[in-house]
Amino acid sequence: MRLGLNAVVLGARQQEKRLEVIANNLANTGTAGYKKDNVHFRDFIYQSTYTRMDQGNTRSTGQPLDVSLSGEGFLRVQTDKGIRYTREGNLTLNQDNVLVTHEGWPVLGEGGPLTLTGADIRIERDGQIFGRDESGGLGSAEYVALGKLDLVEFPEQTLLEKAQKGCFVPRDPNVQPLPAQSVAVQQGALEEANFNPVEEMAHMIDTQRVYESYQKALQMFQQEDSQLISKLGGQ
Repeated sequence: MRLGLNAVVLGARQQEKRLEVIANNLANTGTAGYKKDNVHFRDFIYQSTYTRMDQGNTRSTGQPLDVSLSGEGFLRVQTDKGIRYTREGNLTLNQDNVLVTHEGWPVLGEGGPLTLTGADIRIERDGQIFGRDESGGLGSAEYVALGKLDLVEFPEQTLLEKAQKGCFVPRDPNVQPLPAQSVAVQQGALEEANFNPVEEMAHMIDTQRVYESYQKALQMFQQEDSQLISKLGGQ
């Protein structure tokens, strides 16, 4: 294969990968706690996808089980593949009053899954959860402790990678999380995706244009080959 044609094919594949990553980012614009992916090319062949972990903006929802985390912390959740870590804070209760993620995975407290009973759930900045005890009848204002979110963080320089459904795991399986020291919980709010959708759409348009230029170059090579074959065939 000619060197120029080989470079065009590899360049087109790079732009395809960029479009794939950007499209996935845009598809998750409304996903709470979503972290943007970027793709890095070391050369024409070797590439790597990495996740930008900076914090997104906070949006108020007024929903008592929605939580936004400020700082470098995560919720621990029990998934079908083991313990995972997430910042996707749109939580709810299942039929057994267990606090679960949007996907239905139990959110872990310091003693295991959290079962929330009572009314008027209140979540403090440190993750302590209280509910109003209605056993005293209507109008009771007594709150009782229901548990505490198990908030964790990872040692500095730990590389995290995306697992299933908005969760993360450390790339090194031997790395263990630590109790979070610098995270605060805001009840009734969600962390938004950490990118600007308008800027991401602009990146998609630019990438699409570059991809189209590679396609045109590839078509030119194909036309030249066809002409050469026809010329040689007529001799």
